[in-house]
Amino acid sequence: MLDLLIIQHEDDTPPGSTLEWAKQRGLSTYVWRVDQTPPPFPPAQFKALVICGGTMDTFEEDKHPWLKTEKSFLKECIAAKKPIFGLCLGSQLLAEVLGGRSYPYHKWEIGFVPVQLLDENPQKTLHVFHWHQCTFDLPPGAELLATNDFCPNQAFTFGNNIMATQFHPEATEKWVEECSDSVEDGRSFTGIVQNKKEMLESISLRKPMQDWFFQKLDSWFETT
Repeated sequence: MLDLLIIQHEDDTPPGSTLEWAKQRGLSTYVWRVDQTPPPFPPAQFKALVICGGTMDTFEEDKHPWLKTEKSFLKECIAAKKPIFGLCLGSQLLAEVLGGRSYPYHKWEIGFVPVQLLDENPQKTLHVFHWHQCTFDLPPGAELLATNDFCPNQAFTFGNNIMATQFHPEATEKWVEECSDSVEDGRSFTGIVQNKKEMLESISLRKPMQDWFFQKLDSWFETT
């Protein structure tokens, strides 16, 4: 049986350090480009699922018809009680299929921005990497995992097998560098937005973020 199925939506938002975590732990992985092919396996043939981010939005089914296929597949995985971890767009998709809502926030959150971890005792702050302008309402029965004043719903858990983050804990150093170029490509961003210099100067914050991510992945994967 496959250990980890990873759903990737586009070239620009790869699995990132999720693959490093899986390799360190000797897990078998398969990356499914949901925008290109139908589901490669039924839920019974893999242990756990990670959903990557993407520049599309959950409500753009007319523009990206494969979103309907993905949402249907996620419902199958939820019904099969598979461990599922959603990242950015992945968190929004999970929020929606679990009965919540994803919608435009009209302001961007880009770069290393702190969130408060609500499951820590005492609670602590972690700087995490963001790139989003949509958010979600918590689905019924979900528990808020992380928050900040700008965008309150930053992460959630649902039962003991589903976890989702609005931010990108999987961001690699290379991807942060690429994002630092993108933030100065002529587009206008409003909200909490680091410029290229600020983003690159903050790159040392990636390591503690990754450590937190790997710890969460470890405890999450134990539910398989």
